[in-house]
Amino acid sequence: MHFRLLAVLTLAACATDPLPVELSTPDVPDAIAVPEGNKVAFVGHAMGVQIYECATDPSASAGWRLRAPRAELFDDHGLLAMHFGGVDFGMPAGPYWESVRDGSSVHGGNAVSSPNPGNIPLLRLDALDVTGTGIFSDVTFIQRLETVGGVAPTGACASPQARTEVAYSADYYFYAPM
Repeated sequence: MHFRLLAVLTLAACATDPLPVELSTPDVPDAIAVPEGNKVAFVGHAMGVQIYECATDPSASAGWRLRAPRAELFDDHGLLAMHFGGVDFGMPAGPYWESVRDGSSVHGGNAVSSPNPGNIPLLRLDALDVTGTGIFSDVTFIQRLETVGGVAPTGACASPQARTEVAYSADYYFYAPM
């Protein structure tokens, strides 16, 4: 009788505590592939905007330049993280992701891009630094894939203070050491 009860309890525990799912590495252009020794830790789907500002180039021509992203990342359990540019918060330049669940964050840089015609490029970023002890604490690389929209406006802009927001979505793959 005790053996039978133990077997039922073991099966019940297995049914409520599933084994972790191994995430597969996405198929990407070689230029943005993540080096061996890293694995996909988690994925977030972003919906937000790319913020562009009017800026002059060395020839004094005014045009649209990326200022920062602003997006929310979601996973199967709901809101995962906020995505933003450091420039908007007095932090070093570059993109950041901050977990809304545990406060950990990662700062990306050294972007390598691959074109995605009609949309913002696909990217691979190095994790320049991380804070906290949560989901972002072991991140080594970030890939921005499946981008839709977000392309800078074409043509000249009106004034150096002008800003515009362009909607985009993307999947972000976060890698950690194997």
